[in-house]
Amino acid sequence: MNQILDHSGPKKKKAPSNSNDIKSIIRVFAIIMIIFGISLVVSGTYTFANNNKLKNASSTPTTIPEPTIIAENQDETTVKITVSHSKTIERVVYRWDDLESTTQKGRSDQTELTIENIGIPTGEHTLTVEVYDIDRNMFSQTYTFSCAEGNDVIDPTIDIVIEGTRIEIVAEDETELQYVTYKIGENEEQTLYPEDDLKRVSEVLELELTETTDISVTAVDTANNEAKKTSQIVIYEKPEISFSATSDYSEIIATITSGTPLTRIEVTFNGQTQTIDITDGATTYEHRQQVTQAGRNDISITAYTNIEGEEVSQTAEGYVNYGQ
Repeated sequence: MNQILDHSGPKKKKAPSNSNDIKSIIRVFAIIMIIFGISLVVSGTYTFANNNKLKNASSTPTTIPEPTIIAENQDETTVKITVSHSKTIERVVYRWDDLESTTQKGRSDQTELTIENIGIPTGEHTLTVEVYDIDRNMFSQTYTFSCAEGNDVIDPTIDIVIEGTRIEIVAEDETELQYVTYKIGENEEQTLYPEDDLKRVSEVLELELTETTDISVTAVDTANNEAKKTSQIVIYEKPEISFSATSDYSEIIATITSGTPLTRIEVTFNGQTQTIDITDGATTYEHRQQVTQAGRNDISITAYTNIEGEEVSQTAEGYVNYGQ
């Protein structure tokens, strides 16, 4: 009897097809996604707000406290400057127009400073006041003051131009010079007087000096305001070269000395030249030249230096008879 065997296994049950269950699953999933999205938005908003706070904090400039600066008439011909600060005042600098400034330094931990009896120049002028605190911050204010004619409180100005041994002295005043004196070294003091231009005195001197010397100049105006200035006249000379030799003439010794640093030395011995660079700023140098050739041996030394920006040199020659 034939049998047909069923090898397909037990029958599988079909999944439920209830639509209400599917809708419930979708609804739960949607709620989860909404909660996740809200958390992302909140997190992003918080991060953005914090970043903005950091940005605003970093871009906010540091406020530097400013001093109080007051410049006012003390009377009809003078001014008083008063400065107060929350920090220590390092110094106060003031000047009329573009003239030379005056500096008043503060004491240790001084936060208030007063400068009195500052004379007002004749006419209308601008007073600039600069205040420097201990942290090197600078604060500036300008004021305008005027004074009747005849109040000369400005010192003369002095300029000394030195070009080698040529000296030019120039003294000037905004009103009128009374006289100018100058003294060179220990020499007698000389006096100059204004001629065509009462506000200016100039003099050119051609000096014969052998060593560095000071020149001192004093200028006095008709209101007895006085200015003084001292400069140094530096005399430069070319290098000096001297020769000597050992007792058997087997070595030539060249000694070079200079008032300014040597830059190089050229040595020519029996027609052969070599250059020695000097980079350490030395003002003296000794060159020793070995002699091996019998008979006459010629040597030439040229030493170089810089004087007032120009290269100058000095040459010396010598010879020895060796082995004769």
